[in-house]
Amino acid sequence: MAKMIELSTKSPYCYVQTDRGKIRDRLLSSDPRRVRKMSDESVDNLAKVCNKDIHSPHQGGFIYPGTKWCGPGNKAKNYTDLGYHYKEDTCCREHDRCPKSLGKGECRKGICNHSLFTRSHCDCDANFRKCLQTANTETANTIGAIFFNIVQVICFKERTPCTQWQRNGYTKDEGDELCARIHFRPSEKYVPLMPLP
Repeated sequence: MAKMIELSTKSPYCYVQTDRGKIRDRLLSSDPRRVRKMSDESVDNLAKVCNKDIHSPHQGGFIYPGTKWCGPGNKAKNYTDLGYHYKEDTCCREHDRCPKSLGKGECRKGICNHSLFTRSHCDCDANFRKCLQTANTETANTIGAIFFNIVQVICFKERTPCTQWQRNGYTKDEGDELCARIHFRPSEKYVPLMPLP
């Protein structure tokens, strides 16, 4: 049976499509960069999660099958509790523990996170991307594609240092505050380091 999983950042967060005609229409009308072919087993596992866990207590979405940290929140008993896909789970756990993040509704240095999801510093997203690329498994590459290419996460970073010219007309304190502000930007896309064998 043909199956397609549609993922979204809005409820319902995923939808399992089994009608071949609708699958064909969706694929033809979709941006090919946002479509990912997966093994039957991976699609079946994701479909089970979509059908069962989508109304979980997490802040929206689901924990990726075989992991405990890859999704909004986590379902681990403690820091060392990892899922079957432990390499990928380690990457997700470290990303969840990003020391520079903005929770939903949190404001800092001139920006507010109005998203339903936590926003991480761009350095944390870059480390997460590299960790998944280094694992280079079907699961790691799928998680990377979902997070960076399908959901298209936004990160934040400090503005580049201001030059003296940009500080003209401001007191030292005003210039320091202006130049220290942070801003949102799209995270870089996920590209596997090398194709799987």
